[in-house]
Amino acid sequence: MVEKEQSERLNEIVDRLLGRESQPHIIPDWPSPPFDISRPNIHDSKKEFLQELAVVESIVNNLVDVTSHFRESNSDDTADYDDMHRRLNIAIEVAAIQKNRKMTVSTPSDLAIKNIYDTGFFLSSLRVVTEMTFVYGHRLNDLRDQERQFWTVKNRPPNYYARTIALRFARLYARETGKFPTFGTSREGNFPSTDSGRALEEIFKVLEIKASVPNAAKWALGQLTDDDLGQPKNALLGLAGIRLGR
Repeated sequence: MVEKEQSERLNEIVDRLLGRESQPHIIPDWPSPPFDISRPNIHDSKKEFLQELAVVESIVNNLVDVTSHFRESNSDDTADYDDMHRRLNIAIEVAAIQKNRKMTVSTPSDLAIKNIYDTGFFLSSLRVVTEMTFVYGHRLNDLRDQERQFWTVKNRPPNYYARTIALRFARLYARETGKFPTFGTSREGNFPSTDSGRALEEIFKVLEIKASVPNAAKWALGQLTDDDLGQPKNALLGLAGIRLGR
């Protein structure tokens, strides 16, 4: 299901549950969902996460190793080290000039590469490596944060996306109605017995979340506080979807 269809269906579910008329959207042809449906983490399994972590760690380590060869030497052979750099610089520039003569520019990417050659390949390429180190290092920090937050549990990790959606839905309900949602299981089978539970079950289906609705709902209820009831105190922050004290 494409995002537009998802948003329309989610709005229908929430509007029906809250007994309200459909709300106008900022962009009529592309409605926004009634609450944030983005993932708190983008990996579906620890194996998938560790695979990316290993790749990014390897890239960063190799980039750092490259730049380490061009730092000033603090040893007694500083003069010899500087001489080596000058020789290497000249050799690299000669090779780059030869390659540059044969280059043609037909795309923006071609132009970006040619600019590196035209501005002195030796130093410009090191600048690119430095920028790469920063950008990939930023991603590595993000992954390490995710590791601490999501992937350090000893047992099988819960479905974080299911929990996050259940909590965002529960907070929306509490804010709109001034009371906490209720969740229960029918005596006739393992399916929700309340309007809130049935709505959450529909939401899971729309978002293709394969997880236990009762488990996610029970966890979400445990996270709610009295601060989640009623309208935000600051109306301007409320319009932006920002909760005070969260």
